[in-house]
Amino acid sequence: DITGFQPGTTLPAVTFLKAPGFMDGHAQYSDPVLEQHFIVQVANTVMTSKYWKDTAIIVLYDDSDGWYDHVYPPLVNASALGALPASSDALTGAGQCGVPLAGAVLGRCGYGPRLPLLVISPFARRNYVDHTVADQTSVLRFIEDNFELGRIDPAAGNSVAAGGSFDQVAGSIGSLFDFRSEERRVGK
Repeated sequence: DITGFQPGTTLPAVTFLKAPGFMDGHAQYSDPVLEQHFIVQVANTVMTSKYWKDTAIIVLYDDSDGWYDHVYPPLVNASALGALPASSDALTGAGQCGVPLAGAVLGRCGYGPRLPLLVISPFARRNYVDHTVADQTSVLRFIEDNFELGRIDPAAGNSVAAGGSFDQVAGSIGSLFDFRSEERRVGK
């Protein structure tokens, strides 16, 4: 329950919240009004807390819920599992995930349908729509860059095909922010 922080509550530098199933926006079993209620409740609670001036709320959607899109996504990791029944690589049909490199990690064809990514923050650029290709691991990359952590699996180098995390190739969401503005620094 995120109805309010108790006195003395501290939050870690990075916190992940997931709505309960009936509020998560999934088309089969969730109510979109309840989904919006959850997002508004979280945003209002954080925005009225002492943490707001240093916070970015990033709203992501489940990648299985994009049941339609008129633009075919870029192929970022070829995989050969598309020919198998019930494959995780059959976005557009069996066998349509490219030709993987030798030694590639299979079952990671992507990207899928486009989904919204929303930033709520005193540092968010106002009235701005970014057209950078990003994915859910772009948020991981933002956290790694913001806290100077390096990549989650530097041993894999820059190769998703060699088993590296997609944060290795994820588009940056940095353009969604303006960290220079003094007005934004104080959370106005």
